[in-house]
Amino acid sequence: MEGSKTLQNLKDAFAGEAMAATRYEFYAQRADIEGYADLATLFRSLAEGEKNQAMGHLEFLQHEVGDPVTNQPIGNSHENVASAIVGEEHDSTNMYPGFAQTARSEGFEDAAEWFETLAHAETQHKKRLQRALQELQNA
Repeated sequence: MEGSKTLQNLKDAFAGEAMAATRYEFYAQRADIEGYADLATLFRSLAEGEKNQAMGHLEFLQHEVGDPVTNQPIGNSHENVASAIVGEEHDSTNMYPGFAQTARSEGFEDAAEWFETLAHAETQHKKRLQRALQELQNA
């Protein structure tokens, strides 16, 4: 499947469903704030469905490419933590710092500071995952 349009479609579908789940959770929070409990419940139900669809895509992808973000194997907990570390490393050292630099160069200081905050958070995530991997290796 490597290099096929189908593989790219699976990756795109995974990303799209994962983003939809997050958007619907966000919309549910807004509906709660505005007093629309039934609408919030609907959004949460839809979010769960979108998440399940994303999980289905991920299950398919694990056999083809592994983690569609890091291209690392998906499998046992050791492999999954190692893959997560690769992702957090990328986010903390490349993605968010680059986004911050771009935002700053375009005059969006608030966005730049937000991206820098996220880079720091991702560094902390990576450290937590590294500790977890060490614990797994020592078990």
